[in-house]
Amino acid sequence: MSRRWIPPYALDEPGRRVLLLGNQAIARGFLEGGGQVASSYPGTPASEILETIADFAEMYGIYAEWADNERVAFEVCSGAAMCGLRTMCSMKHIGVNWAMDPLMHVVLRNPTGGFILVSGDDPSQHSSANEQDNRFLARAACIPCYEPSDPAEAKEMTVKLFEISEAYRLPVMLRVTTRLCHVRGDVVLGPIRMERRKGKMADDISWRKTPRLTGLERIPPQKPLHDKEEKLREAAESLEWNRVEANGGERLGVIASGVSYNYAREAIGRLGLEGKVALLKLGITYPLPEKLISNFLSELDRLLVVEELEPFVELQVKAISKEANPKIEIYGKLDPARKLIPREFELNTFIVSNALAEFAGVPKPVPPGQGAELGEVGRMVTPRGLTMCAGCPHRATGYELKQALRRLKVEDYIIIGDIGCYGMLSYPPLRMIDTYLGMGSSVGVSQGCARATGGMAIGIIGDSTFLHAGIPGLISAVWNNTKIKLVICDNMATAMTGFQPHPGTGVTAMRRQGNKVEIENVVRGIGIPCLEIIDPYKVSESVEAFTRALEFDGPAVVISRRICATEAVRLARRQGVRLKPYFVDPEKCTGCRTCINTFGCPALVYDPSKSKAWIDTTLCMGCGVCSQICPFQAIIEGE
Repeated sequence: MSRRWIPPYALDEPGRRVLLLGNQAIARGFLEGGGQVASSYPGTPASEILETIADFAEMYGIYAEWADNERVAFEVCSGAAMCGLRTMCSMKHIGVNWAMDPLMHVVLRNPTGGFILVSGDDPSQHSSANEQDNRFLARAACIPCYEPSDPAEAKEMTVKLFEISEAYRLPVMLRVTTRLCHVRGDVVLGPIRMERRKGKMADDISWRKTPRLTGLERIPPQKPLHDKEEKLREAAESLEWNRVEANGGERLGVIASGVSYNYAREAIGRLGLEGKVALLKLGITYPLPEKLISNFLSELDRLLVVEELEPFVELQVKAISKEANPKIEIYGKLDPARKLIPREFELNTFIVSNALAEFAGVPKPVPPGQGAELGEVGRMVTPRGLTMCAGCPHRATGYELKQALRRLKVEDYIIIGDIGCYGMLSYPPLRMIDTYLGMGSSVGVSQGCARATGGMAIGIIGDSTFLHAGIPGLISAVWNNTKIKLVICDNMATAMTGFQPHPGTGVTAMRRQGNKVEIENVVRGIGIPCLEIIDPYKVSESVEAFTRALEFDGPAVVISRRICATEAVRLARRQGVRLKPYFVDPEKCTGCRTCINTFGCPALVYDPSKSKAWIDTTLCMGCGVCSQICPFQAIIEGE
């Protein structure tokens, strides 16, 4: 009988060297550190952390869950930590905004269980609406912030942070960025801590057991927190992840943290500056080891601070330098005359090498592919915009809404989008979304637009996003009788982040069957007077439903429900179902390009030599929407 395959991150084989993603390494650290509860909401670049934990959770007696938003995820972990269990709450950088309210309170509650908050920052906005440096949020909450430089260090750091968190009875932040989350690296497996605690709230946390002091007896709640902050500052001096790499006598220095350390170290070698430039690697960026930094600065003439996004470390180092070495020249991001590192986008070896070369007064390297040949290649490549997948139900939903607006001759309208694949409705050819903000904002922003303009305001939101953050806004619309129209694009998954389940699917992170939350029941419970549910693959019926909702004198909701096209293709393959692509009958096609100019599915192609449209059958998944749009019935289902 063959043994069931166990992924490398779940193996109980201490000493074995395996290749792991940064996110998988963090999950492995959670396992080795004795983590018992993990909660998260999907978001790139941090999604794989919870997915990995869920993969081995049952094997090791761990509880892992997707919450409906990051605040709830953080509160779940807060409760478990206050009952003595080791917990991890992972999320993308924007998610920490949602968790800030409970974070600012739990730091005052002295949780007894180790509590790690993983912030997946996304320099360059690879899959985010903004760039945001969450190290400032750690400082605002008075919690320490640690930055690993590679997957191996991420794993080891995670294990150790449980101990640090418990020693100070304080949550800690593990700040990682996209490159670390998604890079693969060697990781040596350690022993798995098998202890499983029974949760119990400590007496000094429970107000029932330890009455709260009032009046003159009351201790300022922030005072113990600030005391912990100072103790953490002292402990940072001997932290194993801080180190100086120098021969002695160097007059130039570099301070770097996280993945930026790797860029700086490689740049020093690339430029042949070993022995000329000292390097201080920081594994903690708040609070900083001030004595270590002071000693490092004391012998230097000039310093370059290398970090991604904001000058968080640089600001602190500048303050330290006032006493340690007032004459030192500090280069980085702050001083316009000494700005060598950009505040925007992620760094790489070439950016840091050029900055270091200018800093050290040596020739800049010419990175491969950055010369004239790159411009030549750029002129040869066909420009391509962002688009939704072939067969995406969101495209059909947008088309049908636009047709209903046209039918009613509505010209004074604003459409507010949200965070999800449907955000690409802002691109040609549909080009119908005016703007969007954060999760769930379509509901509230559209109400503001409606009140400001007196015209029609429409919000477009996804199923997972609605359950994450759209419900309070819709309640407000009903309460205040704001006559917005809300389109909920229900593709039955949190598709954009990797098809994770959400409450509307009824499936949990540990692949168990939970209780399904029906979106229409939520909408009806809120009291929406006009609710339409459509299948976007049925064009005429959907346009009629949109027309009724737009004409309704009050807030109205249209739920557009159809499984994500990519997931539908996967399911068909698993079930052995052959998809039937459509094709264009060249005898009927007039070359009007209605299908391409008004709908824009990437499977639709126009051949200018024949003045005919045709369908790329390798992309077409057989949704049939284009056949309903063609005014000449030239698009036909294949055999």
